[in-house]
Amino acid sequence: MEKYNWRFPKLDDGPEQGINDGGIATFKGSKLYTYLAREICQNSMDAKAEGEQTVIVEFNSLSLKKSDYPSLSALDGIFKDCRDYWEQRMEPKLERFLTEAEKKLTQDEVDFLVIRDFNTTGLSGAKAGKREKSKWRALTHSNGVTEKAKGSQGSYGIGKNAPFACSSFRTVFYNSYAQEDKVKAFQGVARLITHLQDSSETIGVGFYQNTKTSMPIFEEDECALRDLLNRDKYGTDVVIAGFKKLDSWKEDIEKAVISNFFVAIANGTLVIRIDGLEVNAKNLKDRIKYYADVEQKNDDKEKNITTILEFYHAFCEFDYKETGNIMEDGDAILYIKKDDKYSKSIAEMRSIGMVVRTRHNNIFTRYAAVVVVQPGKLNNILKDIEPPAHDNWDPGLIEDDPEAQDEAKKYRGKLIAWVNRTITEKCRGEESDEIDLDGMSAYLPFDDDDNSLGSEAKTDITPDGETKMETPIATKPNFRKISIVAKKVKGVKDENSDPHNEGGGGSSGGSAGTEDPNGPDIVTAPVQGKKSVNIPRILRQRVSKAPANSLYRAVFMLEEDCPKIHLALKSIGDDGRKEKIKIIDYKIDRTKQNVNSEQLTLTNIKAKTQYEMFLTLEYAERMQLELLIF
Repeated sequence: MEKYNWRFPKLDDGPEQGINDGGIATFKGSKLYTYLAREICQNSMDAKAEGEQTVIVEFNSLSLKKSDYPSLSALDGIFKDCRDYWEQRMEPKLERFLTEAEKKLTQDEVDFLVIRDFNTTGLSGAKAGKREKSKWRALTHSNGVTEKAKGSQGSYGIGKNAPFACSSFRTVFYNSYAQEDKVKAFQGVARLITHLQDSSETIGVGFYQNTKTSMPIFEEDECALRDLLNRDKYGTDVVIAGFKKLDSWKEDIEKAVISNFFVAIANGTLVIRIDGLEVNAKNLKDRIKYYADVEQKNDDKEKNITTILEFYHAFCEFDYKETGNIMEDGDAILYIKKDDKYSKSIAEMRSIGMVVRTRHNNIFTRYAAVVVVQPGKLNNILKDIEPPAHDNWDPGLIEDDPEAQDEAKKYRGKLIAWVNRTITEKCRGEESDEIDLDGMSAYLPFDDDDNSLGSEAKTDITPDGETKMETPIATKPNFRKISIVAKKVKGVKDENSDPHNEGGGGSSGGSAGTEDPNGPDIVTAPVQGKKSVNIPRILRQRVSKAPANSLYRAVFMLEEDCPKIHLALKSIGDDGRKEKIKIIDYKIDRTKQNVNSEQLTLTNIKAKTQYEMFLTLEYAERMQLELLIF
């Protein structure tokens, strides 16, 4: 046996490893590069060396000739052994995985993504014993194990699977130069499936290492792939073999980094380089604006980067900067900026500067806000309630400790309440002379406490199950008084244009009269137009929050048959102002339809028939909503 080769430990009658790996599956899907960028940058920032201000992370692609590197050419036989072992019970997912890997291995060159960080500590403990503390073994030889310091971002030891999700071979090489023990170490890890090696069943996870010592490849050893990396500064390399390289990979990773780490980059604590392109504090705004302009040009409905640009302005060009005292003095800082075009969104993050989640708080004034939790007790509690993907704060993740779970709920709630209250206080302006009039809101709907709405049953369940409803109470609808109001506007006089009441207006002249500046405003009533809107008589209607995020339940009944109706929703802010909400999709009679619009259309609505539908809205937060039917 060669001194350096792939070694797969024996199964020894243990459970077989199939293609379904929960850790890797966590990071698969349309956000593949987003997960990769988040996990890599987070790990590098957690490993920042003492005394260093800025962590540098590089993403570089390259292609290597397979025959020049034994660690690659040896994969041919391993994948053949995997196919032979599972041939009699091949499932479609495994077949797709093996076919993709074998196809790439038949090519002369293999795609790699080499990720390197600098100004970091590297991974100490490569020569430590199996039961000794070792950052190296926590990354390369364990599942669900982390050796990170208290207060760092990661806590599950699962994020290490993100690079494997980006590999067609599920194979990653690690190269590190550790500051603590001055050890240089290199090793490959392949998270495959059970197969035969030397006539013995294996556990499916293999290591490219020194086969005689079962240890990593160290500085004094010879290794072509390790020598290619030539790390001479402290830090860590993560090398993804068989990189799933889409044409858009560079743009996707850059967007993922600026979307999730704009605060860290703006603060100068993180610099990113992607195949030679550098993103730093000086050009961050321009890079965000570039992608926001692309979204605008392409009429992108989601406008994710446009929202990030709002957050950037809020953080760097804030109108208000407020300090919160949730558990300790100054343990949260809130940045707010107002703008008539902003989306009323909030970015929430902990001290490392990575966005954990964004949410929407509906008040009349448009704004963007960023809240950064500072190092301390609150930061540590929130770390404990983040899932492996670090995209939420869920107290339910604390198990077997009701007191700790209650404490997490309490202070998470206090943080959110403080943020919402502060935004409302700072952004609520004076009462405006402008009165909302969009043509429909003067007619619909009844108030929430209107008796004609009927009663909502307490036995409602999710839309995918049977929906139980009590028999609604039929009541006579109230009459509504319709008021039409005008909007005060300010005009600008154009000295070069002729007055509209001078000449050309008819066959005979008339007197314009003399305006009394102290007299009442003169309003000319509009003449009857050719367009009309039919308003169906509504016997009952209600909209309420469903258990799932962003999901709302709407119920309505009309007095007469309607061949076609339109439905829309308006959110009601804390000051009574209303704003239409985008509907992503809706489900009625177990049929789901995509909408991505502020209104939807239904046909063939029958009289005195109760209709129930579930709508996915643009925002996940609980809102007071008004249902419009016309």
